Amino acid sequence: MMTLKGNLRLLLVLTTMALFLLASCSSLPLIGKKKKEGDKDIPAGKTITIEGMEQVKGVNPPKTETPPPSKKPSTPPPAARKEPPGRVASVPTRPFSSPILPLFQMGFKKKVVVLDFENKTTYQEEKIGETAAKRLVDKLEATQRVVTIDQAVLSEMLKKEGFAFENLSEASAMKRAYQSFGIQAFFSGIVTDMSILSSKASEASEEEVSFATSKLEIRLIDASTGNLLKTFVGRSPIFGTKEAGEYSRSKAVLRAIDFSLEENLESLLRQLDYLDWTTSIAKIEGENIYLNAGKLSGLRIGDTLEIYEPGKEIIHPLTQMSLGWTTGQLKGVVKVTELFGVDAAIAKAVQGSGFDLKDVVKSTIR
Repeated sequence: MMTLKGNLRLLLVLTTMALFLLASCSSLPLIGKKKKEGDKDIPAGKTITIEGMEQVKGVNPPKTETPPPSKKPSTPPPAARKEPPGRVASVPTRPFSSPILPLFQMGFKKKVVVLDFENKTTYQEEKIGETAAKRLVDKLEATQRVVTIDQAVLSEMLKKEGFAFENLSEASAMKRAYQSFGIQAFFSGIVTDMSILSSKASEASEEEVSFATSKLEIRLIDASTGNLLKTFVGRSPIFGTKEAGEYSRSKAVLRAIDFSLEENLESLLRQLDYLDWTTSIAKIEGENIYLNAGKLSGLRIGDTLEIYEPGKEIIHPLTQMSLGWTTGQLKGVVKVTELFGVDAAIAKAVQGSGFDLKDVVKSTIR
């Protein structure tokens, strides 16, 4: 009896467990194709089916159909502007980034002489006037627009000619330099003011610091008449002249002079350009005409030059000052055939004859 009851209880437990297992497994997906009731609502072609698995339940929403934007007629791109070809100057490049010269300045270089500046400052023991003249020579030569002739060399050449003079600043000496050697202009000047300030860099330092200011007058003189053409005044600011260490005083003075000169250098050269280029005849030997200008002055083989009679100097009746020279009669045209020496050339006549050492040689470029 007891064994029968035990078997019934065991059978009941097993049955309960089997029902529980069946109930829990009924919710698991079965392998294989299965048609679910909701599948009939999914449109054909909108689902993805994987072999051996049921259909994917999610469906991407359909894209809204938007009409393609209407294309506007494309406008042709503007024609590219052609840049004009760059022009190459025929003159050599200049130092210090100097601006390109205007056309009227492109020609032969004029010969000039720089005289010592007069020192009217309180520093009479220092050669400030000579220093200013040398600095002006350096700056003129750096422009490559003039040929500078040393005043000592010119004085010696005039003495060899037998010309008597006391100083190159005399009008008669300038005129003779123009007629004999083709000098076209003189520069003279005055150092009217110079201020120098020197002090120690600090209380703990023995290094000297110096500043300087200067005021200069530069005079441009026409050699053919000895007349003053224009006076230029240059001043230097105190800032920018600071120098420290050994020889700071002298260095500050040089900086101040440079500032005063550079302030008017371009204006001075432009004023000089108003003078016509001329030179003179050094010697005539057979058909060869030797000129006081050559490679340094910018002459080239094949250049043509005109030769004129000296003309006449007109003197004002009241002031007794020279008004200039009239243009003499054209005597002929010569062509440069050879360049020699530092600044000399040989020319031969193309037209005309009867040339003389007193004649004036001019450029055919006006």
